Amino acid sequence: MSALPYQEMEPHNEVVNSANVALGGEAWRTTFALAKPGEAYLIYTLGGGTGKATLAPGRYTATRVAPRDGTQTPLGVVDGGAVDFSLPQGDWGLIYRRPAQAESISPGEDIQARVNAAPPGTTFLLKSGTHRMRSVVPRNGDTFTGEAGTVLSGARLLANLSRSGLCWVAKSQIPRDRNTAGEAPCRSGHARCNHAEDLFLDDAPLLHMPTLAEVGPGKWHFDYDAGQVYLGDDPTGKKVEISVTPKAFTGPATNVTIRNLTIEKYANPTQQATVELGTGWIIEDCESRWNHFTGIAMGPRSIARRNRVHHNGCFGFHGAGDHILVANNEIAHNGFAGYDPFWGAGGSKWVYTSHLIVRDNFSHHNRGPGLWTDINNIHTLYENNTVEDNERGGIFHEISYDAIIRTNTARRNGTGKAFPHWTTGAGIEIVSSQNVEVCGNTLEDNWQGITGLDDHRGTGNAGPWTLTNLNVHGNVVTSRIADPGGGRTGIIDTKGTGAFTASANNRFRENTYFRGTNRSNFLWMGKVLDATDWQRFGQDASGTFRR
Repeated sequence: MSALPYQEMEPHNEVVNSANVALGGEAWRTTFALAKPGEAYLIYTLGGGTGKATLAPGRYTATRVAPRDGTQTPLGVVDGGAVDFSLPQGDWGLIYRRPAQAESISPGEDIQARVNAAPPGTTFLLKSGTHRMRSVVPRNGDTFTGEAGTVLSGARLLANLSRSGLCWVAKSQIPRDRNTAGEAPCRSGHARCNHAEDLFLDDAPLLHMPTLAEVGPGKWHFDYDAGQVYLGDDPTGKKVEISVTPKAFTGPATNVTIRNLTIEKYANPTQQATVELGTGWIIEDCESRWNHFTGIAMGPRSIARRNRVHHNGCFGFHGAGDHILVANNEIAHNGFAGYDPFWGAGGSKWVYTSHLIVRDNFSHHNRGPGLWTDINNIHTLYENNTVEDNERGGIFHEISYDAIIRTNTARRNGTGKAFPHWTTGAGIEIVSSQNVEVCGNTLEDNWQGITGLDDHRGTGNAGPWTLTNLNVHGNVVTSRIADPGGGRTGIIDTKGTGAFTASANNRFRENTYFRGTNRSNFLWMGKVLDATDWQRFGQDASGTFRR
């Protein structure tokens, strides 16, 4: 026990009660507790085990310690009261520490240097103001919190711009990287979507043009060879910034918390994010905006809650991993950099997840789908989200597996309308995915209603990517779209009729439809159908159809 801290203290079991420890289901009595009032509590076990500890009120960081060598592993944050604990087989200790007073970091200070000088599990308070061009690699268990008005910016201020013909120029600019990894297709008019730098005039991003001749009001050009930045607006009396730093938070640490920060204007390259959450990270009550590719990337067992993630260049969220929670966030107006949404852009895109939960979010006005799971996602839950006015569609589950999509509200999605006679732009769209239940949702005036597509994309981690066992029931779908090709619910199979067979088991039942003036609201077996023919194919036999 020599390596354990607080070894000279007396037991304080009136503060910490570590009774009822069990190992192998049998009571185990060699556990005891030590306490250092106001700072830490220790439970020490011989052989490991599970049990409960009762802690005084307050918030604690939990740390597992190996008594033989003193190695400590942060486990996260717990609140006082009854706390369950579990220790592996062997000799272990468990420490609950009251966090020390946060270390304050003022704008201009080197955040990473302060992190490196502090022990793992430190809480850092970033003081109000703008912390420019800072990139942080946390340690296990660190917490970063901000005051009101704390901003982390990846942009550098530009001053002393001079007139050059019809433009203004900033000289001696060194690009971070003129080529970005993972070249992606760009929308028409956004030829430099893959270039990570963005220019901001009074906090508004300008359109990056590939040649100087194309620069005019609202536009700019980076001459990478000459190291010169040109803009077409008079910058006199205005704030001009160029994004230069690629990331705000990243690294291999676990159980990091980021709270109450505005994180903006980072030059993250294609396929990368400004904040990259590692295993067990939490980001909450933050604002992520004006970053070039993605605002927040989720990792295994990470949590994102109560954030405003808006006006990022491609996605608000992306990520991969198991047991991710995305809850109570606003996800809006993402896609300003001009990435092609059919390659990937919009509110979010998650890949290779297991047990992803997306709940109680408001995703709107994104330049692509509002909420999107694509490639080998399994056991996904979309619940109680509101998705509105997204360009490509509302909720989109693609080449993946088991999912429940329930009690969501989808309005006016598919605003791009560049995809008639297809399933894209739906309030809810399922593409080549098995075992999906769509129930209890409310849809109103999306370009399409609830659609399924089997486009025969191959095989993934859990079997073929195929549209089978789609169960759509108990939804209310209002489709007053009168444009040709819009306002439809149903299924398309691009290679025959396999998606319509009994073995495919795709079915619609007990849904309610408000159809407006468009009589042909359904797709089945390659045909556009009215309600009568839809029911003749066995769909919604007990459904409700109203005008």
